[in-house]
Amino acid sequence: MKNKISKLNISFWQWLVVIPSTIGITAIGSYFSADYFVKDKIKGVGAIYVDHIDGLISQADEISRYALTLKDSECKELFDYMLFQPYYRSALIYNSLYIHCSSKTGDINAPLSIVSATENLQIPNQFIVSGTYFMPGVPAVVVSNWDPVSKHGAAVLIEGQHLLDTFIQTNVYPSPVINIALSINGKTIPESIGIIENQLVTLDSDLHHYSLLLEISPSFFLHFFWIFFAISIPVSFILIAGSILFVLYSRRNRQSLADDIRSGIENEEFFLVYQPIICSGDGKAKGVEVLVRWQHPQMGLVRPDLFIPIAEEGKLIIPLTDYIFEKALKDFVDIKVQPGFRVAFNVAPAHFTLNDIEAKFIQLRDSFKRMGIKLLIEITERQLLTPDLCQGIAGLRQLGILVAIDDFGTGQTTLSLLQTMPLDYLKIDKCFIDTIGLESVTSHVLDTIIELSHKMSYLVVAEGVETQEQADYLISRQVHFLQGYLFAKPMRHADLKRWLM
Repeated sequence: MKNKISKLNISFWQWLVVIPSTIGITAIGSYFSADYFVKDKIKGVGAIYVDHIDGLISQADEISRYALTLKDSECKELFDYMLFQPYYRSALIYNSLYIHCSSKTGDINAPLSIVSATENLQIPNQFIVSGTYFMPGVPAVVVSNWDPVSKHGAAVLIEGQHLLDTFIQTNVYPSPVINIALSINGKTIPESIGIIENQLVTLDSDLHHYSLLLEISPSFFLHFFWIFFAISIPVSFILIAGSILFVLYSRRNRQSLADDIRSGIENEEFFLVYQPIICSGDGKAKGVEVLVRWQHPQMGLVRPDLFIPIAEEGKLIIPLTDYIFEKALKDFVDIKVQPGFRVAFNVAPAHFTLNDIEAKFIQLRDSFKRMGIKLLIEITERQLLTPDLCQGIAGLRQLGILVAIDDFGTGQTTLSLLQTMPLDYLKIDKCFIDTIGLESVTSHVLDTIIELSHKMSYLVVAEGVETQEQADYLISRQVHFLQGYLFAKPMRHADLKRWLM
C-alpha cells in the first residue's frame, strides 16, 4: 500500500491543500452539529421552565375565578387567601369603573388605570405591565377574568422578576443561557432586551399566550463545538483524504491501465471474436462483426467498455485497431466464405485524422478482396460526426468500402445529416429491439427508424436480437439483416470456422 501511495506523486503543496480543506469542512460540520445540539438542549431545559410558568398562570387564573365568587363585603377573605400565595403580588376585584378590593390594601376605591391604562379588564386576558401605582417600575404579568352577569372582574398580578429569577439552571460551567425574557402580545419582561436573534431560542406555551426567549451562552456553544470538532476531525480527515487518494489513485490506475494496453498489444494479449450477421431472407450468414477481447495477465478477462475508453484517452485506439486488422486478416486466411461475405470493423474517428489513412484502407480492402470478402467499416453514432469525418466516410465509399452507422438512434445523427451523408447500412441499437412486444414510449421509435431507412434506401441491421418474437417482428417489417444471441454468440476463429461449415 505504501508503494502504491508513493506512486501518486502528491506534492507537499497538494497535501497542504488537503489538510486545511479537511479542517475547514470539519469546522463547518461541527458548527452546525453544535448549533443543533445546543438549541435542542436549551429547548429541553426551557420546556421545564415553561411548565413552571404555565403552572403559575393557571393558578393565577384559578385565584381570579375564586375572587369573582366573593361578595363586596368579603375583601378580608381575599387578603387572608393571598397570604399563602407567595409568588403573586396581589389580587384585585373590580367593577366596570373602579377597583374596590385589593388583597394588599383591603377595601379601596381606585380607577382601573392603576393596573393598566391600555388593556381592557372587562375581558379575560393576560398581559404585561411595566409597573403599577403602588410598585412603579416593577413589571408584572396580569391574569384577569370578567363575569358579564355580575359585571365584576378579578385580576391577579404575578411578580415579573420572580418569573425570571426562578429559571433554574444546573450549577455547572458553562451556563446554557445568559439572558431570558418573557413576551406577551409584543411586551416583554424585562422591558428592554438585547438578545441577538441568531443566538435566540424561542419556546411558545401550548396553554397560555406567551413566549419564552432564551439567549444561548457563547461559552456553552463553544464548549460543544470543540467537542464535536475534536471527535469529527480525525474521521473527516480519513474520509476526505481517503477520497482524494482514491481519485488520484484511480487516475493513476487509468494511466497504468493505458500502459498495460500498450504492452498488451505488444504481447498479443488481445484476441478477436466474431458475431455472425444473418440475412432475414434466407437465414444464412452474410458476414460477421469483429469484436476485440482482452485477456489481462493479472485481471483476467477485461470488458471492452472498460478498456476501449482508456485506449481512446491514451491515444492507443489507432494501434489497437491496426492490431485488430492484422489479426482478422490472419484468421480469415483459412476460412472459406461465399463471395461478397462482409467483415465489419468498428473504427474510431481518430483513424480518419491519419495522413496515410487512404493507403491503409486500400491495402486492407485489397487483402480481404483476394479472399472474396467485402470490407465494412462501422462508425458509432455516439461519436461526433464532424465534416472531416463525413468527408472520410465519403472517401471510403469511393474506394469501394462499405460504411455503416452503428448504434443508430442513440446518438446525435440528424435527419439532414443522413440525407447528405453517403451510407450503406444503418445498425439499429439493441435498446430499440428490446421494446418489441412492449407498450412503451420508445416502442414506436423502432418502426420510425425502419421506415426512414427504407425511404433512404439504406440496408438495415438489427442488433441484439435474442428472441424469435423479435426476429419475426423485424422480418415482417423487411429488416434486411439480424444479429444477436438468437443466432450465434461472438465466437473465436476456430469456432467460427466450424459454425460456417
